[in-house]
Amino acid sequence: MPTNKLQEQAINQALAGNWQAALDLNLQILKHDPKDIDTLCRLAKAYTELNKKQLALKTYKKVLKLDGFNQIAKKNLAKFAKKGLPKKKKNGSPGVKPDLFLEEPGKTKIVSLVKLGSPKILLSLNTNSPVKLLPRKRSLSVYDKSRCYLGKLPDDLSLRLIKLIKSGNQYQAVVKSAEEKKLSIFIKEAKRSKKNSSIPSFPLFKSQYYSFVPAAIVKREPIEEIEKVEE
Repeated sequence: MPTNKLQEQAINQALAGNWQAALDLNLQILKHDPKDIDTLCRLAKAYTELNKKQLALKTYKKVLKLDGFNQIAKKNLAKFAKKGLPKKKKNGSPGVKPDLFLEEPGKTKIVSLVKLGSPKILLSLNTNSPVKLLPRKRSLSVYDKSRCYLGKLPDDLSLRLIKLIKSGNQYQAVVKSAEEKKLSIFIKEAKRSKKNSSIPSFPLFKSQYYSFVPAAIVKREPIEEIEKVEE
């Protein structure tokens, strides 16, 4: 199986809280590239969630040998030194069910945020950490559990979801991946109102997407930008 497919599966298993499966997939990836920094960090996270402290520490130390400035490894090693290993969690982050963030066409979407918050805050985030979507006048802002600003959804998607939220829909979201200058989240439609019973939150076709976006936005945004959002 191609490495990029294994990486996608490893991330999805982590999002679902299936840490043993995520661990096994990351180990497979490392057979192809033992120095893959991102995979090593995911592996260390899986070890942590499975309460394998020594293996987690060893893996984070390996990351620092390869990349002495890696903030994820530094942050987690400091966390272990200060507080010790957190208690083992059965289903990932507290309050997140393991099957909550399985992909469903029309109901889920992975989104890269724009107008990001502080890099320091972004680097403190963990995969599968719950985040909050707060509607503003023309944008949907994203905050962590401490109400620290993380970023915003792209304008066209913000406007669509704001309209759906106002008419009764509810959404939940978690961190998919976080870097110093990049943050992506996984959004799931948790409840669809009767009014929106036939309206998908995340359309598969651009024609459906445009039908919910104000004309001014449609005229302003080239199709290429819509396609990027739909990826």
